[in-house]
Amino acid sequence: MRAVFFYTGVDWSGSARAFSVAARAFAEAGDPVTFVVDPEAHVKEHVPGASFEIAELDASGGWLNAALGLRKIVRQKNPDVVFVHTDREHLIAAVACWLARRAGVVRRTPAGTRLNLGTGARFAAWLRRTVFLFTHEADVRAAVLPRGATTVVAELGVDPSRYAVDPTTDELAQANEATLDRDKGSHFLCIYDLHARGRAAMAIRTLAMLAQRHPAVHLFVVGPGSDYEDVRMHIAAVNLLPRVSLLGERDDVAALIGAADLGWVACEGDEAAFAMLDMMALGVPVVTAEDAIARRYVADGITGLVVPWGDAALAAGMVAGLLANPERVEAMGEAARARLARDFGERSMVQGFDSAATQARARK
Repeated sequence: MRAVFFYTGVDWSGSARAFSVAARAFAEAGDPVTFVVDPEAHVKEHVPGASFEIAELDASGGWLNAALGLRKIVRQKNPDVVFVHTDREHLIAAVACWLARRAGVVRRTPAGTRLNLGTGARFAAWLRRTVFLFTHEADVRAAVLPRGATTVVAELGVDPSRYAVDPTTDELAQANEATLDRDKGSHFLCIYDLHARGRAAMAIRTLAMLAQRHPAVHLFVVGPGSDYEDVRMHIAAVNLLPRVSLLGERDDVAALIGAADLGWVACEGDEAAFAMLDMMALGVPVVTAEDAIARRYVADGITGLVVPWGDAALAAGMVAGLLANPERVEAMGEAARARLARDFGERSMVQGFDSAATQARARK
């Protein structure tokens, strides 16, 4: 199965990570794989020593010029399938495949996202028959699809063997350097992204509710934009600057999670799903506001806490009860590891990608 993964985003994201996992699995199985990215993209930094080829294509201009550029890659690599995420990528890929007279298209929808095709994407689905790839059956039911569309589900998953459950000495030292006084109190690690400021605000308000009765609780916020001035101002407004550390975007997130007592997910889509899976793999109970992704990945009260959206007072009470029972925290971490190994393995996700690619090749 020859595959091209087409990703036009510049920043590293959960969607880019999903593509990179599938690309690596295809390549390790002996399939020729090309990951097409923007010249300024950070993908290359996050997949060092990748077993697949990385090609560059500047798609920031007009979509037709981008399609002509992708056509050259398609003719050169002769893929069976091109994977995309967005309406614009879908249109570019469909036109490129039509002009090159080869390859089907797989359009993947990020976790928890409702697919509603725009005019360009509908034209793309008509021009080049497309298989639609989703993360969960609920996302399929919520989507607005062309008549007769083929759908495949590939639940996100991770390989527990790729995680160091007990961080190495160097990793732990780096984590402790970023999270000073870890042993002196409870340590929350909040995974943040720029698109979910309201979710991070709820974590900060919850900590404000906990602050008086739990003076040893400290919140560390990591992720793109987590060290921006507007986040700092929000923290200052509730008088929590000494209790919150803004770490910004870092490469050692796994080590930071492994050094945490509890994890708070304040992001959306694939980023949220992977953040929850990372915490589960490292045995850290997940605390997150209720939504479709949380209901899917977190067993409330067993592997973590799903708190009501917007009710910081109730969330603080639930977290306080958890902090008062360290044995329960440890049991939640073990339950999270067991659930991940049972329900959210990487193999099932890769099989979904492979099934979508096979159907796209058959329908092209």
